[in-house]
Amino acid sequence: MIDPTEFQIKVTRLHAALTDKMNLRGKSLEAQIRRAGRRLPRHQRRAAAIVLGAQDWMCHPKLARVLDRTTVNTAFADLHAHLDRLDPKEARRTALLRLLGGIVLNLMALGFLIYALMHWI
Repeated sequence: MIDPTEFQIKVTRLHAALTDKMNLRGKSLEAQIRRAGRRLPRHQRRAAAIVLGAQDWMCHPKLARVLDRTTVNTAFADLHAHLDRLDPKEARRTALLRLLGGIVLNLMALGFLIYALMHWI
């Protein structure tokens, strides 16, 4: 059986980690995971589904006794291990570089088209 207060502490920590590492806003853990979508790998999405299912079952005292503690703890550990590997600064830097690379590529294509148009006329 999982202790409800311990479980709620883990959910709160996961909620805070998703906010800090992935910059996901949401009032609940479910809303944050929904917003994460494909930004979470498949294995972590499955772990998040286990956590959300366990969160629903923890509301009911008889169902809370049936929950498998090892599965839920493994799901929390998988999610935290993935979130610990993420670097928000590096993600922002990568996004900025991709944006600048796209702009440069478009400007080069425009320059080539102008050059081709000048030689054609």
